[in-house]
Amino acid sequence: MRSYPDPVLTGNGLRSATTAGPPVAPGTGGPSIPRMEEIRIGFGRREKRKTLLRLAALVALFGVVGIIKDTPSQAGSPWTIPVVLAMLLILAATTLLNHTWGTTLLTPTGIVMQTLLRRRTVPWDQITRIEVKRRSGLLGNPRMVARIHRTNGAAIELPGLQQSGTGQSKPDFQERVGVLLRYWQQATGRTEAVLVTP
Repeated sequence: MRSYPDPVLTGNGLRSATTAGPPVAPGTGGPSIPRMEEIRIGFGRREKRKTLLRLAALVALFGVVGIIKDTPSQAGSPWTIPVVLAMLLILAATTLLNHTWGTTLLTPTGIVMQTLLRRRTVPWDQITRIEVKRRSGLLGNPRMVARIHRTNGAAIELPGLQQSGTGQSKPDFQERVGVLLRYWQQATGRTEAVLVTP
């Protein structure tokens, strides 16, 4: 089995984090790949800038709607509409920021998924499949996301790994999915390809 430190693409959101420790046999859950570097996959500056522009447009839209609807209604409190709009804005902003600033760290022992709100680790030997799935985004815009399937049947979408208008380009996305696949194959000895689901 060959060791695979991928090229480091610092401007595109694919970065080498650290160097791995001592080797152990594949599939044991411990450090497993000699000289396998930790690779952090996430959105680059360009994708983050696009998301901030979308967020600014969303805040402006909610502000305009709030000003237009700021007339007291006879059915309820004059604060009902602004409070509902503020709650929707907070939900949308949290989702956008969580998605854009989330990262997936590939390590010799497994995958570490980090978002603004949560950190989760999945060992390589608990991953049964890597999938690329097509999803409909906001306003029906299609996007491709990468997911892992666990031995317990759960499918988990990987943060920082998405192809869309505000995400990575198709070549960048495919390259990062390829890096993920090679790390999984190297750590587990499995040979399956990426499952692509429409």
